[in-house]
Amino acid sequence: MATTAKPVMEDSTSPKVKVASSPDRGRFTFHHSWFDKDVLPDWEEFTVPLLAKKLHILEVGSFEGASTTWLLDNLMSHPESTVTAVDSFEGGMEHQGSDSYDIDSLEDRFRSNVNKCKHVDRLRVIRAKSDDALLDLRREKARFDFIYIDASHVALDVLHDAVVCWRMLNIGGTIVFDDVAWKGYMEDCYNPRIAIKSFLQCAEQELEATETEGQMWVRKIPNHIPATPNPDPALYYWGKGMAVKL
Repeated sequence: MATTAKPVMEDSTSPKVKVASSPDRGRFTFHHSWFDKDVLPDWEEFTVPLLAKKLHILEVGSFEGASTTWLLDNLMSHPESTVTAVDSFEGGMEHQGSDSYDIDSLEDRFRSNVNKCKHVDRLRVIRAKSDDALLDLRREKARFDFIYIDASHVALDVLHDAVVCWRMLNIGGTIVFDDVAWKGYMEDCYNPRIAIKSFLQCAEQELEATETEGQMWVRKIPNHIPATPNPDPALYYWGKGMAVKL
């Protein structure tokens, strides 16, 4: 697949420039600081070309609003930019049965955080599971320039979110997959990486991708691999018992 060092950057040879995250992140209350601690520096660098642009942003999985608040504070400089956030606020499979996540108050914490943002009036919150909400957005003919996927970590759910979101992403837009290296389960079929890698293979002809330490940044580009008809009818089908290598 095509790769680039900076999938959102228009010129990967230019000196590193970062978004100066503002205002103060300390005004928010997060029980878990995964976003600020693990990925914020990459976001501050990779999103520089998006500053001042009109953006329609989709966030699939908001949790306490760490990434939502950053998007509202830093990428809403154009007066017509918007953020759509999708979350059931019921937590994922890995959150069930644990008191450390306080799922009962999750939505209240999210709303308390986003209400501290100047541009909260441009935020649309869809309280639903992504498998329903994304299909509804498709039916609305919604289009997006930047999509962040951090909802269910179960591979089948991640694959579903990836495919439906890709159909709504404009050419030149970017999808960011979180937790590409997360392995919360011993069985690979439950972890997000197998879904993300499978999606990248299926959409290889129209993407550029870069894996950072914990995320996958994927930029949608015009199709650059034309389909080549198979000239030999005898090879139209996989042979019986032939393994399909992923």
